[in-house]
Amino acid sequence: MKGQPVRPLAVALVVVVLVTDILYAGLIFGWAPMLLLLQEENQYGELCLIPDERCADQDSRLNMIYTIASVAVNISSLPVGCILDYFGPKYSIILAAMLEISGLFLMGAADSMTFDVFLPAYTLCAVGGCITMMASYPSSFLIMSHQTAILAAISCLFDSSSVMLLVMYGAHASFGFTRQDLFFGFGFISIGVYALLVVLWHFNENFLPDQVDSTASTDMTFNSPLLQPRARRNSMRESVEQYGSLSEEALLDHRDTTAVVELYKTGQADNELATFSLGKQVRTFEFAFLLVYSSIHVLRANLYIGTNNKLLENYGDASRDYLYTKIFSFILPLGFLFVPFIDFFVEKKGLAVSLHIATGLGVLFNVLAMVPILSLQSVVFILFTGFRAFLYAAISAFAAKIFGLANLGKIVGLTFSCGSIVSLLQIPAVVYSNAVGSLDLVYTISILLCLALVPLTEWYRRRAERRIRHHSKVWKALGESSSSMKGLQYRRSPCLPSPAAARRSFVEHQP
Repeated sequence: MKGQPVRPLAVALVVVVLVTDILYAGLIFGWAPMLLLLQEENQYGELCLIPDERCADQDSRLNMIYTIASVAVNISSLPVGCILDYFGPKYSIILAAMLEISGLFLMGAADSMTFDVFLPAYTLCAVGGCITMMASYPSSFLIMSHQTAILAAISCLFDSSSVMLLVMYGAHASFGFTRQDLFFGFGFISIGVYALLVVLWHFNENFLPDQVDSTASTDMTFNSPLLQPRARRNSMRESVEQYGSLSEEALLDHRDTTAVVELYKTGQADNELATFSLGKQVRTFEFAFLLVYSSIHVLRANLYIGTNNKLLENYGDASRDYLYTKIFSFILPLGFLFVPFIDFFVEKKGLAVSLHIATGLGVLFNVLAMVPILSLQSVVFILFTGFRAFLYAAISAFAAKIFGLANLGKIVGLTFSCGSIVSLLQIPAVVYSNAVGSLDLVYTISILLCLALVPLTEWYRRRAERRIRHHSKVWKALGESSSSMKGLQYRRSPCLPSPAAARRSFVEHQP
């Protein structure tokens, strides 16, 4: 595919895909300026006993909008992945458009007293954005020569799209546009944007590869949106590096059948985890570790985003016209600046070190956030942005490296869907904090949960080291020198390549 010219329609599709990602993919995570706008309108002010004064009930009700929407993003990841895998990107985008556009119009029309649909409206935007992002990844298979760059752009724009609500708040503050003007206008524009995207997918979907061709299979280790294509050199060593075990196929490439059978009999070689069924994979220590690690950290990340406005207000941000709230909204989309550091640590130092770095950043930002110095919070914003970038990178790299491509979408979907149940703890945490007027206890518990992940990650690291020592015996038995562990390039996509290919292949082979 490398020598083939790039089709203009494919380029047009990729451009529109990137535009839709920055407009909708992570829109709801720009909650800070959205909350400022709703507070200015005194939405849910009727819950307060004293008119025109903020109260805990009002703050809790507003925060619930973000909490439920952020949980919906995670809990919908598994069904969204299945929909994309079966129906393909075109029909997935049609579904995303219906949800996103409906959510935007409802956000414009909502009013806490006369038409209280803020919660379902924001949730529709959340799920629509999730589908939009996941349906973007197959577009990278239309321009294989630039696949890595396209995937990197999609991942970065998911974070960067949170800036859209800051732009809308800026238009409100500078030009006097109302929330109705902003969201209705955005909704009408979105009809045209999504219609163009559907049309482009209609003309491009059939060009998605059905499978890796024979030439590509000798040049690439994997055809995956999460793993960068690499030259297939020494497949046996790569098998250990990718999954921590030796695949039978790779062994047979290097030794005769008798020698391989002997290795299996003596227990020196084993089946790679990536070849296990989904049922067996979810019963492993690795999946349990991934589930616990991601659930705790995603809860902590969403909790901080949801409570940051209140924290800054407690530190006196209101007297500065919410300057630091706006700074946070500007810094949060800049997670892409950490990509070189993430690639270095995952590639050179391995997954365990990267997981520890994410946890370390998680502890550091939480500790500094509890220091009541407003100017210090700018440092906290940077640390939190780095933590969030490392977190999702580590989760995706772990899932790809340990479980392989076949069940990758289901593994990531199960991880975030189950983790979303844990994320519901945000609701009582926020209600309690608003009632007592302090976030100290909630943040202290968050820090302790984070510290509890250190020994768990060490357990995983030592298991991985034992696995490497175990396989060094295989190298010795085969007369090979051991190879150093290499990391994997990460991508945050939980979707499988060519989602419509299986359906087309099934239809074509019907008698």
